[in-house]
Amino acid sequence: MEPIVEASIPVVTFLMMVAVGHGLTVTDLRRSATDLRAVITATLGQLILLPLIATVVVLVFDPAPAIIAGLILVAACPGGTISNFYACLANANSAMSLTLTAVSCLLSFVTLPFLVVAGFFFWLDDQPEIVVPVPVLVVQLLFLVALPACLGMILRRWRPASTEKRDLALQRVSLFALVSLVCYIVYDQWYSMIAALGELTVAAVVFTTLAMAAGYALAWVTGRPAADRLTYLIEFPCRNLALALVVAVTLLGRPDFAAFAAVLLLIQALVMLSMVALLRRERTPV
Repeated sequence: MEPIVEASIPVVTFLMMVAVGHGLTVTDLRRSATDLRAVITATLGQLILLPLIATVVVLVFDPAPAIIAGLILVAACPGGTISNFYACLANANSAMSLTLTAVSCLLSFVTLPFLVVAGFFFWLDDQPEIVVPVPVLVVQLLFLVALPACLGMILRRWRPASTEKRDLALQRVSLFALVSLVCYIVYDQWYSMIAALGELTVAAVVFTTLAMAAGYALAWVTGRPAADRLTYLIEFPCRNLALALVVAVTLLGRPDFAAFAAVLLLIQALVMLSMVALLRRERTPV
């Protein structure tokens, strides 16, 4: 992979995390404090259920090691800003979506290394060439997740008058940059992806479906209102894929591990936008 592309992946991740912090208001934090049970339940639900869903996919379909590695990385990653975009389009609880994304991202410098190391130990123990440098990963996460998220919050407090314009610009630029990176990875890994396209697609569809079902079921069991159930349904499958690219490409030096994230982004875009279109059609008066 081209050095300039490898160098741009952390930059895109940094930018997306600035967008997360910039969208988080003091009001959102106060609301989260009053509804702490929902934030804790949803956060723990993602940390527990998503790795279990990845385990189910591995056990049932037994995909290639590169797909297993990509699946583990995605399941271990925190929520992504793209979930906030989908939540807004679907008229879900956008404030809750943004809060859940921010909380999971701020915890990721602890949770992501643990889940990745555990997943690789259980499912890729026969691949001795795959070694996760945990200290380096933790430091990277602090600089690429916690620092830019705090910077985004500072920028919001510094110039609140132009907040909405900056929010929209940051979201558009970061999403465009992520899609561009994914397109390049598809181009760079084209032949290997074509060879494994069936496995990649099945794994992405099943992971997305089960994650959506798990999110909705958790919200329903805990008595959340309809808007929150929709928020959980969107938040659970939509991971921070830029962070998955950082770990796969820049830390592990394995662009083939990023193939699953690339296919997942495309599959989830089709699923989420179709769901949004269906919801809007149902809400439109005849």
